[in-house]
Amino acid sequence: MPSSSRPFTDPLLRWYERHGRHGLPWRATERSPYELLIAEVLLQRTTAAAVSGAYVPFVTRYPTPEAVVAAPSDEIEDRIAPLGLSKRAGFIERCSGQLLARHSGKIPRCRYELAELHGVGAYTARSVAVHAFGEDVSAVDTNVRRLISRFFGLECDSDAIAVLADEIAPSDRSSDFLYAMLDFAADVCTSRNPECGDCPLGDDCVSTGLASDNAD
Repeated sequence: MPSSSRPFTDPLLRWYERHGRHGLPWRATERSPYELLIAEVLLQRTTAAAVSGAYVPFVTRYPTPEAVVAAPSDEIEDRIAPLGLSKRAGFIERCSGQLLARHSGKIPRCRYELAELHGVGAYTARSVAVHAFGEDVSAVDTNVRRLISRFFGLECDSDAIAVLADEIAPSDRSSDFLYAMLDFAADVCTSRNPECGDCPLGDDCVSTGLASDNAD
């Protein structure tokens, strides 16, 4: 991790330790790689608050790819229906079948193999690789992109953001770091009305500095 990124990573992780959403069920340390994969699929285009209610009953009933494949399709759909986007039931069923056929029911550690699973894709594959296996990379969604672009003064659509996110991911805390960015972007560095005045990253944030200069 570049030393120049510590003004970003260190206070962000300290904030996460105190204010992060540690109670989300898929963040429990005993979750299996398959359960983490299910969480990431359910979280696609859906809020964490919405997924929280459906996640535990789902992985309790279907803790393995074998359990999903053995279940009737309409039963899977009924359990996911409250989240909307019912096509994810098909994603989970087909993905589970691929895991059995290609990987003996195990979650592959390689994120490129993960991304080949139906309904997964690059972002979800990276998230699983980080949270299940501690790979020292990151995953960039709209919220993470906004946070990094503001702090480092990059254009929001810059390809450099994804590269930088990988470079600054702490090798020993990549999972915490990704969760920290997601939570911080949702609670502090929001799309509208970010809390710049009380931001623990504010002293080194390029966007905060620019705002101060413009106010003078």
